[in-house]
Amino acid sequence: MGKQFSWARRIFRAGAGLLLLGLTAQSELQEPFGLPTFVVADGLLPATWEDLREEIEADRAVIARCRARLEDCSSPAALRFIAIVDEGRPHQGLVRIGHINRAVNLSIRGIKNAAPSDWTSPLVALADGAGDCKQHAILKYAALRDVGLSPDSIRIVIVEDKVLHQKHALVAVRDEGRWIFLNNHSSILAEGDQMTKRYTPLNVLDHVGVKAFMSPSFQVQKGSGSDGG
Repeated sequence: MGKQFSWARRIFRAGAGLLLLGLTAQSELQEPFGLPTFVVADGLLPATWEDLREEIEADRAVIARCRARLEDCSSPAALRFIAIVDEGRPHQGLVRIGHINRAVNLSIRGIKNAAPSDWTSPLVALADGAGDCKQHAILKYAALRDVGLSPDSIRIVIVEDKVLHQKHALVAVRDEGRWIFLNNHSSILAEGDQMTKRYTPLNVLDHVGVKAFMSPSFQVQKGSGSDGG
Protein backbone atom coordinates (compact mmCIF):
# COMPACT_ATOMS: atom_id res chain seq x y z
CA MET A 1 0.00 0.00 0.00
CA GLY A 2 1.00 3.65 -0.13
CA LYS A 3 3.00 5.55 2.39
CA GLN A 4 1.52 5.97 5.80
CA PHE A 5 0.08 9.38 6.56
CA SER A 6 1.35 11.30 9.56
CA TRP A 7 -1.00 10.23 12.35
CA ALA A 8 0.33 12.92 14.62
CA ARG A 9 -0.75 15.45 12.03
CA ARG A 10 -4.18 13.86 11.72
CA ILE A 11 -4.77 13.61 15.44
CA PHE A 12 -3.76 17.23 15.94
CA ARG A 13 -6.24 18.36 13.34
CA ALA A 14 -9.01 16.04 14.48
CA GLY A 15 -8.49 17.11 18.07
CA ALA A 16 -9.13 20.69 17.13
CA GLY A 17 -12.70 19.67 16.43
CA LEU A 18 -14.76 19.83 13.29
CA LEU A 19 -14.76 23.47 12.25
CA LEU A 20 -17.58 24.34 9.92
CA LEU A 21 -16.99 27.23 7.56
CA GLY A 22 -18.90 28.56 4.60
CA LEU A 23 -22.28 27.84 6.12
CA THR A 24 -23.90 29.65 3.22
CA ALA A 25 -24.97 26.70 1.13
CA GLN A 26 -23.37 26.21 -2.25
CA SER A 27 -25.81 26.40 -5.14
CA GLU A 28 -27.51 23.04 -5.55
CA LEU A 29 -26.67 23.21 -9.25
CA GLN A 30 -22.99 23.14 -8.37
CA GLU A 31 -23.01 19.87 -6.46
CA PRO A 32 -24.06 16.27 -7.14
CA PHE A 33 -27.40 15.00 -5.86
CA GLY A 34 -28.82 18.53 -6.16
CA LEU A 35 -28.16 19.26 -2.49
CA PRO A 36 -26.48 22.27 -0.86
CA THR A 37 -23.12 21.82 0.86
CA PHE A 38 -20.92 23.59 3.36
CA VAL A 39 -17.13 23.59 3.75
CA VAL A 40 -15.52 21.28 6.31
CA ALA A 41 -12.16 22.81 7.19
CA ASP A 42 -10.87 20.62 10.03
CA GLY A 43 -11.00 16.98 10.98
CA LEU A 44 -9.64 13.69 9.73
CA LEU A 45 -11.16 13.73 6.25
CA PRO A 46 -9.87 17.20 5.26
CA ALA A 47 -6.40 16.28 6.56
CA THR A 48 -6.42 13.05 4.55
CA TRP A 49 -7.61 14.82 1.41
CA GLU A 50 -4.94 17.51 1.73
CA ASP A 51 -2.27 14.80 1.88
CA LEU A 52 -3.79 13.03 -1.10
CA ARG A 53 -3.84 16.18 -3.21
CA GLU A 54 -0.13 16.61 -2.55
CA GLU A 55 0.46 13.01 -3.62
CA ILE A 56 -1.65 13.51 -6.75
CA GLU A 57 0.53 16.47 -7.71
CA ALA A 58 3.69 14.42 -7.12
CA ASP A 59 2.25 11.66 -9.32
CA ARG A 60 1.46 14.19 -12.03
CA ALA A 61 5.12 15.17 -12.18
CA VAL A 62 6.15 11.53 -12.63
CA ILE A 63 3.49 11.03 -15.31
CA ALA A 64 4.57 14.19 -17.16
CA ARG A 65 8.19 13.02 -17.28
CA CYS A 66 7.15 9.60 -18.56
CA ARG A 67 4.84 11.10 -21.16
CA ALA A 68 7.67 13.28 -22.44
CA ARG A 69 10.07 10.31 -22.82
CA LEU A 70 8.14 7.04 -22.82
CA GLU A 71 11.22 5.04 -23.72
CA ASP A 72 12.99 6.21 -20.53
CA CYS A 73 10.03 5.81 -18.17
CA SER A 74 10.91 3.63 -15.20
CA SER A 75 7.42 3.59 -13.71
CA PRO A 76 5.08 0.85 -15.02
CA ALA A 77 2.27 2.48 -13.05
CA ALA A 78 2.79 5.79 -14.85
CA LEU A 79 2.77 4.00 -18.22
CA ARG A 80 -0.49 2.31 -17.27
CA PHE A 81 -1.96 5.64 -16.19
CA ILE A 82 -1.02 7.16 -19.54
CA ALA A 83 -2.65 4.23 -21.33
CA ILE A 84 -5.88 4.73 -19.36
CA VAL A 85 -5.99 8.42 -20.26
CA ASP A 86 -5.12 7.72 -23.89
CA GLU A 87 -8.02 5.27 -24.07
CA GLY A 88 -10.43 8.10 -23.37
CA ARG A 89 -8.63 10.94 -25.13
CA PRO A 90 -9.92 10.34 -28.71
CA HIS A 91 -13.53 10.60 -27.50
CA GLN A 92 -15.73 13.36 -26.15
CA GLY A 93 -18.43 13.78 -23.52
CA LEU A 94 -20.00 10.70 -21.99
CA VAL A 95 -18.09 8.36 -24.30
CA ARG A 96 -14.77 9.70 -23.00
CA ILE A 97 -15.94 9.43 -19.40
CA GLY A 98 -17.24 5.91 -19.99
CA HIS A 99 -13.97 4.71 -21.50
CA ILE A 100 -11.95 5.97 -18.53
CA ASN A 101 -14.44 4.54 -16.05
CA ARG A 102 -14.20 1.11 -17.66
CA ALA A 103 -10.40 1.24 -18.03
CA VAL A 104 -9.93 2.04 -14.35
CA ASN A 105 -12.38 -0.64 -13.24
CA LEU A 106 -10.36 -3.19 -15.21
CA SER A 107 -7.02 -1.91 -13.90
CA ILE A 108 -7.69 -2.38 -10.19
CA ARG A 109 -8.89 -5.72 -8.91
CA GLY A 110 -11.56 -5.41 -6.24
CA ILE A 111 -10.82 -7.14 -2.95
CA LYS A 112 -13.78 -9.01 -1.50
CA ASN A 113 -14.26 -9.75 2.18
CA ALA A 114 -11.21 -7.71 3.12
CA ALA A 115 -10.76 -4.91 5.61
CA PRO A 116 -11.24 -1.46 4.06
CA SER A 117 -8.03 -0.07 2.60
CA ASP A 118 -6.44 3.30 3.20
CA TRP A 119 -6.60 6.03 0.59
CA THR A 120 -3.65 5.80 -1.80
CA SER A 121 -2.34 7.95 -4.64
CA PRO A 122 -3.20 7.09 -8.28
CA LEU A 123 0.19 5.55 -9.06
CA VAL A 124 0.27 3.55 -5.84
CA ALA A 125 -3.21 2.24 -6.66
CA LEU A 126 -2.02 1.12 -10.09
CA ALA A 127 1.20 -0.37 -8.73
CA ASP A 128 -0.74 -2.41 -6.18
CA GLY A 129 -3.29 -3.43 -8.81
CA ALA A 130 -5.91 -4.16 -6.15
CA GLY A 131 -8.02 -2.14 -3.77
CA ASP A 132 -11.52 -0.99 -2.96
CA CYS A 133 -13.72 1.92 -3.98
CA LYS A 134 -11.20 4.49 -2.74
CA GLN A 135 -8.46 3.31 -5.07
CA HIS A 136 -10.87 3.32 -8.01
CA ALA A 137 -12.21 6.77 -7.13
CA ILE A 138 -8.84 8.48 -6.72
CA LEU A 139 -7.54 6.99 -9.97
CA LYS A 140 -10.64 8.04 -11.92
CA TYR A 141 -10.46 11.52 -10.43
CA ALA A 142 -6.82 11.92 -11.49
CA ALA A 143 -7.37 10.41 -14.96
CA LEU A 144 -10.35 12.65 -15.72
CA ARG A 145 -8.33 15.68 -14.64
CA ASP A 146 -5.43 14.54 -16.83
CA VAL A 147 -7.60 14.01 -19.89
CA GLY A 148 -8.67 17.64 -19.73
CA LEU A 149 -11.90 17.88 -17.76
CA SER A 150 -12.28 21.04 -15.71
CA PRO A 151 -11.50 20.68 -11.97
CA ASP A 152 -14.86 22.35 -11.28
CA SER A 153 -16.67 19.49 -12.99
CA ILE A 154 -15.19 16.54 -11.06
CA ARG A 155 -15.90 15.36 -7.52
CA ILE A 156 -15.17 12.34 -5.39
CA VAL A 157 -18.41 11.72 -3.52
CA ILE A 158 -18.59 9.75 -0.29
CA VAL A 159 -22.00 8.18 0.26
CA GLU A 160 -23.73 5.79 2.62
CA ASP A 161 -24.95 2.61 0.98
CA LYS A 162 -28.51 2.13 2.23
CA VAL A 163 -28.43 -1.60 1.46
CA LEU A 164 -25.01 -2.58 2.79
CA HIS A 165 -24.96 0.09 5.53
CA GLN A 166 -21.40 1.15 4.83
CA LYS A 167 -19.63 4.08 3.24
CA HIS A 168 -18.72 4.03 -0.42
CA ALA A 169 -16.70 6.31 -2.74
CA LEU A 170 -17.97 7.36 -6.17
CA VAL A 171 -16.80 9.88 -8.76
CA ALA A 172 -19.24 12.47 -10.09
CA VAL A 173 -18.67 14.35 -13.35
CA ARG A 174 -20.76 17.27 -14.57
CA ASP A 175 -21.60 16.86 -18.24
CA GLU A 176 -23.90 19.31 -20.03
CA GLY A 177 -25.43 20.54 -16.78
CA ARG A 178 -26.12 17.13 -15.24
CA TRP A 179 -24.09 15.03 -12.82
CA ILE A 180 -22.99 11.58 -13.99
CA PHE A 181 -21.74 9.00 -11.46
CA LEU A 182 -18.89 6.51 -11.93
CA ASN A 183 -18.91 3.41 -9.75
CA ASN A 184 -16.30 0.67 -9.36
CA HIS A 185 -19.15 -1.85 -9.22
CA SER A 186 -20.23 -1.16 -12.79
CA SER A 187 -19.06 0.22 -16.12
CA ILE A 188 -22.49 1.77 -16.65
CA LEU A 189 -22.72 5.51 -16.01
CA ALA A 190 -25.63 6.59 -13.81
CA GLU A 191 -27.46 9.86 -13.19
CA GLY A 192 -28.32 11.38 -9.83
CA ASP A 193 -31.94 10.29 -9.66
CA GLN A 194 -30.82 6.68 -10.08
CA MET A 195 -28.28 7.00 -7.27
CA THR A 196 -30.55 8.47 -4.60
CA LYS A 197 -32.49 5.22 -4.37
CA ARG A 198 -29.44 3.43 -3.00
CA TYR A 199 -27.09 6.07 -1.60
CA THR A 200 -27.24 8.87 0.95
CA PRO A 201 -24.67 11.58 0.07
CA LEU A 202 -22.25 12.55 2.84
CA ASN A 203 -19.21 14.44 1.52
CA VAL A 204 -17.62 15.76 -1.65
CA LEU A 205 -13.87 16.07 -2.26
CA ASP A 206 -12.59 18.34 -5.03
CA HIS A 207 -9.78 20.70 -6.00
CA VAL A 208 -10.92 23.20 -3.36
CA GLY A 209 -11.24 20.88 -0.37
CA VAL A 210 -13.90 18.93 1.50
CA LYS A 211 -17.58 19.78 1.77
CA ALA A 212 -20.45 18.07 3.54
CA PHE A 213 -23.95 17.75 2.17
CA MET A 214 -26.52 19.62 4.21
CA SER A 215 -29.12 17.10 5.34
CA PRO A 216 -32.37 17.88 7.16
CA SER A 217 -30.78 16.74 10.41
CA PHE A 218 -27.68 18.85 9.64
CA GLN A 219 -25.35 16.04 10.61
CA VAL A 220 -21.73 16.14 9.58
CA GLN A 221 -20.10 12.80 8.87
CA LYS A 222 -16.79 12.46 10.66
CA GLY A 223 -14.02 9.99 9.91
CA SER A 224 -11.45 9.27 7.23
CA GLY A 225 -13.87 8.56 4.41
CA SER A 226 -15.23 5.47 2.77
CA ASP A 227 -15.25 2.25 4.76
CA GLY A 228 -16.63 0.07 2.03
CA GLY A 229 -15.58 -0.74 -1.46
